[in-house]
Amino acid sequence: MAQFNTLHIFSYGETQLVADLDLPQGKVDSSNLTHLDSFVTHIKTFKPADVVEGDYYVIHIFEGGKVKYLGQEDDKEYSFDYSQLDITLLDNLTNEIVAALPTE
Repeated sequence: MAQFNTLHIFSYGETQLVADLDLPQGKVDSSNLTHLDSFVTHIKTFKPADVVEGDYYVIHIFEGGKVKYLGQEDDKEYSFDYSQLDITLLDNLTNEIVAALPTE
């Protein structure tokens, strides 16, 4: 798995991997990520019953901490523990992001 501190999935079409300075990091075009849709679908399985289904504004994944789904409206937000994620789906996505990052 690619190491990171935070992963941001923005609804406007970019995905950002934030890592320590000596590790690959940056933003990529979300439309080029083949594993993104299945990962977002997985995130949506954690939506509590009392939260209204809706599109996300941003999804934050804090490695080892929380996953936060922030909806387009306030009543569409929720969070859960990082430990509940399917690590295979996360690995597939983060490795794809690292491979898509521009090289210097």
